[in-house]
Amino acid sequence: MKSNISRFLTAAFLCCISIYVTAADYLFDNGRSSYTIIVDANASKTEQTAARELQSYIKKVSGVALPVSNNLNAAGACILVGYNSRVAALTGATQPAADDEGFRWQTIGTNLLIYGGSHRGTMYGVFAFLEKELGVHWLTSSVTHTPRTSSYELRPMNHAEQPVIQSRLDFCYDALRHYDWSAHHLLNSHYGLADGAYGKALAYWGIHTFEQLIAPAQYFSTHPEYFSVYKGQRSDKAQLCLSNAAMCRELIKNLKEIIRTKPGYWCYDVSQNDNRHPCECRACQRLVRKYGGQSGAMLWFVNKVAAEVKKEFPEVLIGTFAYQYTRQAPKSNIRPADNVVIRLCNIECCMAHPLEQCEQNRSFLNDMNDWRRIARRIYIWDYTTGFRNYLLPFPNFKTLAANYQYFKNSNVIGVMEEGAHDAPWSEFSELKQWMIAKLLWNPYQDTDSLAQVFINAYYGKAASQVFQYYQLCQRQVTPDRHFSVKLDWKSPIFTDPFIVEGQSVLKKATAAVAGDADMRKRVDRLSAQLLYLKFRRSPAVSSADGTLKELRQIVKSDSTVLAEFGYTIDKMLKDTGYH
Repeated sequence: MKSNISRFLTAAFLCCISIYVTAADYLFDNGRSSYTIIVDANASKTEQTAARELQSYIKKVSGVALPVSNNLNAAGACILVGYNSRVAALTGATQPAADDEGFRWQTIGTNLLIYGGSHRGTMYGVFAFLEKELGVHWLTSSVTHTPRTSSYELRPMNHAEQPVIQSRLDFCYDALRHYDWSAHHLLNSHYGLADGAYGKALAYWGIHTFEQLIAPAQYFSTHPEYFSVYKGQRSDKAQLCLSNAAMCRELIKNLKEIIRTKPGYWCYDVSQNDNRHPCECRACQRLVRKYGGQSGAMLWFVNKVAAEVKKEFPEVLIGTFAYQYTRQAPKSNIRPADNVVIRLCNIECCMAHPLEQCEQNRSFLNDMNDWRRIARRIYIWDYTTGFRNYLLPFPNFKTLAANYQYFKNSNVIGVMEEGAHDAPWSEFSELKQWMIAKLLWNPYQDTDSLAQVFINAYYGKAASQVFQYYQLCQRQVTPDRHFSVKLDWKSPIFTDPFIVEGQSVLKKATAAVAGDADMRKRVDRLSAQLLYLKFRRSPAVSSADGTLKELRQIVKSDSTVLAEFGYTIDKMLKDTGYH
């Protein structure tokens, strides 16, 4: 009898141990979990968002709805979201600065801790945990890959990350219109002011603002002297007359009013219009000679504006372009004021090769070095697409990580990546904006491995063929093949064998997703690249063999792009004589 009781008690004890080990080692297992998500009742709104989304996505992945509690003393296994008194007691770590975007997740006993700065760091940590540990991928604004899994073993972990680039702006179509997508990808900047559940984004006010601050429609008729002399006369289609003191006072007045009525931007822009017509008057030319170039004259003017703004708004930064005729740093003894940001643009560069590895980019590298010697703050405006037509393949994926590493080593304060921001889709637009986001956070990642992750999740059964096409596009770049943002269909990187091989691969991709309308549309968007390229190279043949018809069908069947590309295609037909 005693022996039976002993065996029963031993079995019961082992059963309890088994249950305890399962609870301790598994975040969830076969529809069960002993974990509670704990977030301080006084946590920031982004930490509250992080706790809710952690609960939501764990349920989507596992089917288990973990309870969320504000009780920091709750018993049992916990996921602690955000730095709080319990995290402090468990770790001994000091509280991160509120604006620290770095994060850590670690296990201590049966607890999982995810914490960082309260503004965005904790939230980024939760999103990164969901992605790297549970396989959740926010692919586009409308497509999230959420795998289903029955169990997740909570192994010992101590993982920490910090952003490599301070200010990160993905200036692409989806990212600009969906701040939640940007936040999920640890992007902290937005084109305009954004706030709410995902926190306040960093926003830079204005682009080419001379014509906004001194509007020609308002001032030219009464004060033509405010505007540039171009080809011997004042022009409302050029720039401003930087030497005109009255114009400067008016611009400062207008800018201060903008800062008062539109607060919240970290930087306000005072920069040249998008043309190459600086003022040719004698007074402005004296400034150019005195301060060592057009950039010197511009800097003299912007410094004056920044000094006056600082009197009323000491924390506000004033930005200006180093762009086209002002890209070269001044050659005389002038430097940006402490509250001036230099937004350096590389629009003339070769985009086929990393900046540091291409001799065609030597002048930009020299300009960067010259600006670094005199500027406290440099912000990069980089380019990731061809502006002649967004449908053309633009195989620059291999440049992204290397360029961001270069920017990091040059101590820039931020990077803006301009893509096809005004088109719902373009060549590889979904992959490219996703890749940019990943590499802006951490450029020390393998590009092809990242591409494989996205392509597998986004293209499903066609992933193998799409990755082949992605690699084919990158192979068109060789050491002697260069291209810029002006890439067009006549470029030597585009050849008949490239089109033939690419179409063969994409036809297999189309066949692989037969019967899946959504996947077919995604593959069709890739096919449109080569259909457009083939048409431009051989319009007569393409009109006769059905290429043009297929291109039209793809564009017109995709309602999200008809308005954008319908006109483009009609115009190109007219230009080539095929109506």
